[in-house]
Amino acid sequence: MPGTISEPLDFQPAGAMLAAAIEELEDLGERGGGAVDAAVRERALQAYLAAARERIAVPAQWRHDYAKLVFEGLVWTSGRVRVPVLPRAIPGGEGETDLPALAVENAGGLVHLGSTYLEPLQTAGDTRVALTSLADARRSSRERVAAVHGRIVAPETDRFTALATAFQNCGAYVDVPDGVNVELPLQLIWMTRPGAPSAVFPHTVIRLGAGARATIVERHIGSTEAFVAGIVEADLAPGARLDYVAIQQSDEGSRVFMRRRARCAAGASIGWHVADLGGALVRSACGAQLAGAKATAETNAFFFARGFAHVDCIVDADHEVSRTESHATVRSAAGDRGRGRFSGALRFGANATRCVATMRDDGLILSRDAYLDAAPVLAVPAHHVSASHATSIGSLDEEELFYVQSRGITRGIAERMMAMAFFEAAISRFPGDALRDEVRTALDSRLDDVADTFA
Repeated sequence: MPGTISEPLDFQPAGAMLAAAIEELEDLGERGGGAVDAAVRERALQAYLAAARERIAVPAQWRHDYAKLVFEGLVWTSGRVRVPVLPRAIPGGEGETDLPALAVENAGGLVHLGSTYLEPLQTAGDTRVALTSLADARRSSRERVAAVHGRIVAPETDRFTALATAFQNCGAYVDVPDGVNVELPLQLIWMTRPGAPSAVFPHTVIRLGAGARATIVERHIGSTEAFVAGIVEADLAPGARLDYVAIQQSDEGSRVFMRRRARCAAGASIGWHVADLGGALVRSACGAQLAGAKATAETNAFFFARGFAHVDCIVDADHEVSRTESHATVRSAAGDRGRGRFSGALRFGANATRCVATMRDDGLILSRDAYLDAAPVLAVPAHHVSASHATSIGSLDEEELFYVQSRGITRGIAERMMAMAFFEAAISRFPGDALRDEVRTALDSRLDDVADTFA
């Protein structure tokens, strides 16, 4: 497969490393995945180094210190290789349609192996949609990309967005025109690269035109340890609807830091659907900027921390104007010696009246050594706002277990059934039967391995 990949660089968040990365991207030219100017990278690195010196207050039970992340053994690369596409039939369509290799049935897909873009030899998928690497889109549609890129998630948002901006080495761009309804999902796939653990810094930019509809599925998969720090920015025009599904099933030794945020114009709607089912250290943040009247945001998220995993789930919604609405449903569980935390924030502008917002997090502890906590926050300076949050953390109810066992079901199976039912409040809101079945199967597989609980 002809292609170009940069020289592997030993990754460290330092000035010398950044200079070497910038030089590699310049040598690659149009074959590289870089989409950030050198000056912006340098400012972002300084912001990361300043933030990295500050400690983040965390409970004593937490296992990881964000100020002491270890980067030894990681390699940074960028580039692309060309791959063929496979002819496959789309339900409801006529005949066969070329879809990207390695993608599931969809309206188009973009696949990365580590930070290497697997470029299809021919254009495939829904021809009404612009779906390409962020670097290519920036070269061909610079003004359209610049209107979103870095404007919804600022590089200085936190230490991880700064790090992702400084060392960005791959990415995706999705542009759905006005009034277009994309019926099948668009797939964005990041697979871990065999060999030395990769440092992957993806940036995804999404634009939906007025009245457009689309579902995007972002997947992180693979059996190799990796370090991933990425950003997703979505700009939704009036009346647009985006369902964004993120399914993270990385290796048990991977570290994944993702921040996803949408800006919604009047009548636009964002649905975040997040399943974090892998990784040793995960920080998954999603939010919405409700900038137009009748804009809405929905978040359905769940995670299961097992073994020595550590998951930090963050959800926020900014109601900037009146008559906006947001709802969040989060289910979290921890088994073995897993750790997890939910942080939620509902914020309202001073004149954002007649808004409705709810946030609900429920946690399930499945072993004596597991730990969960929650920290929801409301900031309501405006009048005539309906805002609420609720959280609960507990274990399986013995009376309910007894009731299930009285029907002839063994305790282990009863525990498993109740644990699966616990997550259903979030899973049932994922778009499409196929995606719901997929995440149920993935969750069921993880429950198989919780030997201390499901004996």
